[in-house]
This record gives sequence, C-alpha cells and structure tokens, in this order.
Amino acid sequence: MAKHSTQKEVRTLLISDVHLGSKHSQSKQCLAFLRSYSPQKVYLVGDFIDGWRCNQGWHWSEECNEIIEHLESLIRQGTEVFYVPGNHDSFLRNEFSLEMLPGKFDDVRFANEFVFESAGGWRFLITHGDLFDMVETQAQWVSKVTSFAYDSVLSANRLFNRLPTRRRKNPYGACAALKSAVKRVVMMLSGFEAAIMQHAREQDCDGVICGHIHTPAIVYSEEMLYCNTGDWVENCTGLVEHLDGSIRLESIYGSPRMLELPTHPRKRDDAALQHDRVAAYR
Repeated sequence: MAKHSTQKEVRTLLISDVHLGSKHSQSKQCLAFLRSYSPQKVYLVGDFIDGWRCNQGWHWSEECNEIIEHLESLIRQGTEVFYVPGNHDSFLRNEFSLEMLPGKFDDVRFANEFVFESAGGWRFLITHGDLFDMVETQAQWVSKVTSFAYDSVLSANRLFNRLPTRRRKNPYGACAALKSAVKRVVMMLSGFEAAIMQHAREQDCDGVICGHIHTPAIVYSEEMLYCNTGDWVENCTGLVEHLDGSIRLESIYGSPRMLELPTHPRKRDDAALQHDRVAAYR
C-alpha cells in the first residue's frame, strides 16, 4: 500500500485493548486512526485480539481483516511492529502458539515487555499490565466472569444510545465512565500502579506505558511517568510520539492530552560525550 498524502509521519504509535473478535470492539474507529499516520514503529500493548471470545461471542468483522492487512502493509514499508500480549491474548505468550502463526507475523516481535526510548531519550517500560494485577494473577476466573457480565452492560449501553433522545457520538460513553471509576478503585486497592512503577524503576526506566484497565491517562508522580494507552472499546484512544519527541494521547471522542518532555539528561550527556570524541578526533 502506498503512503497516502494525508498520512502524518510520526515516530511511534502505541495502542492497546482493541479486542478484535469482540462485538464491542470499535474496530472501524481504530482502523481510521491507524490509517491517519505513517509510523516508524507500532506497539500493540496487549489485548489486541480478544481470545476469550473464541468459544463464546466471537465476532470478526471486515474492519478486523483490514486492520491486520494495514499492519502487514506497514511492515512491508519498513515499520517495526512490537506485540505485547495481554490477558485476553495470553495464548501469544506461548512459543508453540507463536510457531503456529502465519508467516506474515514473522517480522512482528513478541515479548511480555519492551523498553522504549523516546526521541528525547526518555526510557519507558512497555507492558500490558495484567501481570501486575492481583486479580489476574491470583483469581483470573473472577476477571473472566466479570468480563462476560460487563458485555451485557456494554450491549445495554449501545441499545440505549440508539434512542433518538439519547444519541451520542460514543456508543459506550456511559460505560467508559463506569468502568474507569470501578477500575481505579480496584487498581488502587491491589497496588497495581505502585507495582508496575517499581518494576519500571528496576529496569532503569523513567516511566511506564501500559493498557489493561481501559483508563487513558498521562500522569507524573514520584519522579516517574505513567501513561495508559486506553482502549478501543469504550474510549478509542492511543498514544502518538511525533517526530519532535512530543507524545500525545489522542482520542476519537475527546480532546488530546500532550506530554512535552525536555531532552533527558542522559541523552544530553551522550551528545556531549559524542561531541568531545569528535573534537578529540579532529
């Protein structure tokens, strides 16, 4: 596929929780988002495919095919694609499952986490987040039961939104607010953010980029950056790193949030060292 004239060249795209295969995935909006950019790198930060729906409620639309085809096209053009499996596509953490994938996925890199360095030298740990969720690691059956129950809430919200007096741009707007409130409480009680941030520190990172909780965010706390890519069910959000190093949390239904970071001291020191080496060589 040739690069479209309206595509904006960017350094990195990061999306999570697209849930392809679920009838509630807003795959059409995700496809439009992906087609808007020409990225050097793409990170799929977990739950890209909803494996939990394989045996119940599987829904694979034409837009799902087009998203896969678009990613294949990006790879052919030289884009690097990284895939971090989550709890809904955890089967991709299995080497046997990876070996069974079609050849088109040979150029996709799979891992539970990656370390991503921004243009300005800031290091981010990229992971889905479920491995730091006590419910997922200790009682996943609870998560599965609530996930299928929540499907009914999503369906009701979508039907209610179709009423002429209630029509909104986002068919799942009410669910987004409800899930965000509940998830924030659960994650706070389980120590999710503290655990994931501590792990990032241990990897000598300046922050975390994750998904999992369907709550888009850019937060600076305790000298660490916490970025959540959100999702493509209730919120339709993704992180975009532009060529100038700025990072925006883009939203189909709301206003973007900007993260403008100065050049990291680490990168300034490296540049100064390189300058000294060049000067010495001359």
